[in-house]
Amino acid sequence: MTGTVVSSSNNTFVVRSDDGGIARCGLKGKKLKGAEGFYNPLAAGDIVEWEPASAGTGSISALTPRRSLFWRYNEKGKAIQAIAANMDVVVCVTSAALPPFRPRFIDRVSLEPASGYLPFIIALNKTDLGIDDEVAERMEDYRRIGFETIELCAATGMGIEALRERIRGKTAAFVGQSGVGKSSILNALESGLGLKVGEVCEKYERGRHTTVSSILAYLEDGITRVIDTPGFRRLAVRGIAPVSLGACFPEIRAAQAGCALGPRCKHIDEPGCAVLKSVESGAIHEDRYESYARILMELEDTRSYTRKIGRPRRDDGNMYGDE
Repeated sequence: MTGTVVSSSNNTFVVRSDDGGIARCGLKGKKLKGAEGFYNPLAAGDIVEWEPASAGTGSISALTPRRSLFWRYNEKGKAIQAIAANMDVVVCVTSAALPPFRPRFIDRVSLEPASGYLPFIIALNKTDLGIDDEVAERMEDYRRIGFETIELCAATGMGIEALRERIRGKTAAFVGQSGVGKSSILNALESGLGLKVGEVCEKYERGRHTTVSSILAYLEDGITRVIDTPGFRRLAVRGIAPVSLGACFPEIRAAQAGCALGPRCKHIDEPGCAVLKSVESGAIHEDRYESYARILMELEDTRSYTRKIGRPRRDDGNMYGDE
């Protein structure tokens, strides 16, 4: 039978079957086909084949191919760590203040949705604290390049209904740095949702590692699902071929077709670079370009390091890790 992974810890997975039943499952065998090379084999939102045992337990025999995945590079395990799977939209929660607005973090979160053409929403919380001119200007630029934005305040409820309608009937992964109010937004979407998530953690994830795993929860309408991910400090980038990075920035992807060097152009100091011309003209925001340049340098440093110590080059994945 099939089911959806609700949460995971130490190779134990809470699975919700298609009929709504809940079981605590292990893996059938030492390895799970389709999850090779991952730090963890499964994440919240994964669809699996599993066999029930007794007393609310079972074993997972297969992973259904994922249609989308949000992941990071786990520095400790030196491998890709799946965070959320099979989502329809990624919601990046940020704050107008306390903690301050972090556009570089948003840029990093957007890489996978942008490259995979997955809907990406920037939810600006704590607007009751005021939106200064710089934040307003950056939010306008995000809209200009095609990202969706929602301004809201979990404390007052402003914008919550618009967000609820936007994700209705979908699976939405919520990503954000610690302190931006992600849990408050989820509780505003549905009263007590944060408590329900906490109950899942307490009941099924005893003895968890320090790094908290993601949790999938169903809203009361029965058709909307949210995946609450851990609060990140920083998302370090691993696994993107440097020459492919431009495709993860919609405005750079649109401009780079005009580069004299074609796909070989890294948009740093090459002659006839259409991207650099777009930055000079203001068609590409200079701070977005700065994010691109920093990530590119990080990718190239990583590749140089892996070559030196003889590790295999990894060009076919995508990103994410925190430091």
